[in-house]
Amino acid sequence: MPCHTSARAAIVAATLALMSGFPATAQNDPVVATVEGHDIRHSEMVRAFSSLPQQMQQTGLEKIYPQLLERLIQQQLLIVEGRKNNLENNPKVKRQLKRMEDVLIGEVYLNQLIEQNLTPGVVERRYQEFLKKNPPVEEVRARHVLLKTETDAKNVIGHIDAGKAFEAAAKEFSTGPSAANSGDLGYFKRGDMVKPFSDAAFAMKAGEVTPIPVKTRFGWHVIKVEDRRTVTPPSFEEIRPRILRDAGRAIAVSVMRQMVEGAKVERFGLDGKPLPAPLTAQ
Repeated sequence: MPCHTSARAAIVAATLALMSGFPATAQNDPVVATVEGHDIRHSEMVRAFSSLPQQMQQTGLEKIYPQLLERLIQQQLLIVEGRKNNLENNPKVKRQLKRMEDVLIGEVYLNQLIEQNLTPGVVERRYQEFLKKNPPVEEVRARHVLLKTETDAKNVIGHIDAGKAFEAAAKEFSTGPSAANSGDLGYFKRGDMVKPFSDAAFAMKAGEVTPIPVKTRFGWHVIKVEDRRTVTPPSFEEIRPRILRDAGRAIAVSVMRQMVEGAKVERFGLDGKPLPAPLTAQ
């Protein structure tokens, strides 16, 4: 029962959050309900769903749709009845609208500043910086047989040289957790494994097996390289949303810092005494 109560509360909060949203356009935005002649559109449903806690969103819109639709209908009825009672002229409503207006003005102005500064050159530089930090990386896919002693490892190499399949040897002899997967470690980068293991694996060609065992702190390894590949960074189009998001955030931080530095600001503590500007604002 408490879970159902919290779910209902979350849905109510989500529908109330719609009051601060922008009106939807009718184009490609079907009506999901009509309340006293007022349309509720699909975009409002989507916004309400997006405002729900992540845990509730994981259940999916279809499952929660009926309950959320009823909340939207109830909210629209409250609006209709409130307007019938001329609450748009209520001082409390006007004060709340003024606060919402102030917030929206600030958000819109910040977005304008971001758009002005988010030039193609800025975006391209961000992508080039990303490429420098994420150069092409070589990866190896390998299998291994982990054994406790060098003698055991040499015996396994003898079995493989005599024709025993590496996969079968890994399943039969390996003491490591990958034995159940025929010793398959998947693809890995050089730094993903301990140095002696990586050095040996990255020095081999695809299809080769270590002629002598490799010792690490985990034991003795017989390694077979299955494949080698070079992983290239994503193209600009693939990572464009991330680049735009990160660049926008950086611009927002920069312009806000400049605005604070250029403004006359006085700070006071809870005791009313003056506070120095934080280091980030100096």
